[in-house]
Amino acid sequence: MLPIAPLVWAEIAVADMERAINFYQTHFAVSFKRETIQDIEMAILETSSQEDAGVALVKHQMMQPSMNGSTIYLHLSETLSPLISKLEQAGIEILMPAFAINDGECGYSALFADSEGNKVGLWAKSL
Repeated sequence: MLPIAPLVWAEIAVADMERAINFYQTHFAVSFKRETIQDIEMAILETSSQEDAGVALVKHQMMQPSMNGSTIYLHLSETLSPLISKLEQAGIEILMPAFAINDGECGYSALFADSEGNKVGLWAKSL
């Protein structure tokens, strides 16, 4: 068993950085810090803890949005249903409605399509 959490960094590919930032800020009330590292354009999700795993929107020729790649699950709310309802009302495609993980013992999850054509997951402790 690992003594630490193995995830340290996640990237969400984007084709249009402004559109992606606007999408996540509008629907999830988050903020980003913009950076360019070498020739990679990034918008890093701002959190209060520097110790937690980080997430960034990334625009680069080797990064293409996709429904077929790995799935990143974001914890952006303590309860999942109100957030999913808000997305549905905004016309966001819900790929998989909220479901209990292990009868809710491990929380709840759902999948949606973001503005760039990525499959992204949401996770929360309660429904």
